Amino acid sequence: MRDRLWPGYTAWADTVLAARREFTRVARSFWLVPELIPLPSRDDISLLYCVCRRLDDEIDDAPSTEQARSALASWRAELSGAAEPRPLVAAFLAGVPRSGLPLACMDHLLDGMAFDLGSVRIADDAELLRYAYRVSAAVGLMLAPLLGVRGAEAERRVVDLGLALQLTNVGLGVAGDAKRDRVYLPAARLAAERLDAHDVLANPGDPRLRPVLHGLADLADSYYRSAALGAACVPLRYRHGVILLGRAYGELGRRAASGELARVAPAQLPRTIKVRRLLELAATAWHPRTLGLVAPPPHDAALHAAIAGWRGAHISNQEALS
Repeated sequence: MRDRLWPGYTAWADTVLAARREFTRVARSFWLVPELIPLPSRDDISLLYCVCRRLDDEIDDAPSTEQARSALASWRAELSGAAEPRPLVAAFLAGVPRSGLPLACMDHLLDGMAFDLGSVRIADDAELLRYAYRVSAAVGLMLAPLLGVRGAEAERRVVDLGLALQLTNVGLGVAGDAKRDRVYLPAARLAAERLDAHDVLANPGDPRLRPVLHGLADLADSYYRSAALGAACVPLRYRHGVILLGRAYGELGRRAASGELARVAPAQLPRTIKVRRLLELAATAWHPRTLGLVAPPPHDAALHAAIAGWRGAHISNQEALS
């Protein structure tokens, strides 16, 4: 196994191999096939996954907000090179120059995690989309070059999928977030239903929240559709996984909005839904757009108005101001 490591990783062989094993186990639990990813990209992805997983666990499991902030500061210092990195971070950073991973996106992720500390309130859709970019789309942008996904048009679709997935997570996580005094449902949407954050905290299962959840599911669907239309930007071996992920998560969001389920992971989907999704996936296998024979329609710049000027956004800050 050590002989199959990229030479730049040999100094951290045990760390890299442990990350590879962890990623493989998790990927398979989500019905993904990690063996489709060639080495050393699989190791690059494994390290990215483990960095994000350890970072998330260390912040969420911190005994206090102050300790969580201190942990975030330590991660930021290690990832920026301002402090001696732990072996996992050192191995991850070693692959960045070769892979082209946009390390600046890690700052967005850290900023998003800092936002999660303490009470959370979201004013409107624009603020929610910026948050979703930081904690989800930014990770997608780091993953993209590791999968051979490159170019401005491809990055726009990567951002769309990341935004959609996080919007779905918000709908699925209302009850769990409320226990931590976090309300990600936009105040503007709540106000339209004569509700506010206090109502969410008091009863996160309140049926009156369903119009808000349906609205978020509809918003997520617009990003899922855009991501699917750009599937040809992704190497063929990964396209169907992207389509399956979007469909499975999109359905979870719609079912949560209807009050049919609590927060679950795609791996926990009922067997009937899994089978149906696989059949739908097979039906798309020979679609001209999936095969890249039909160019995707132009990307809708309005989808990225809230994140103008950020990496992968369709529009620049100047265009947003005009």
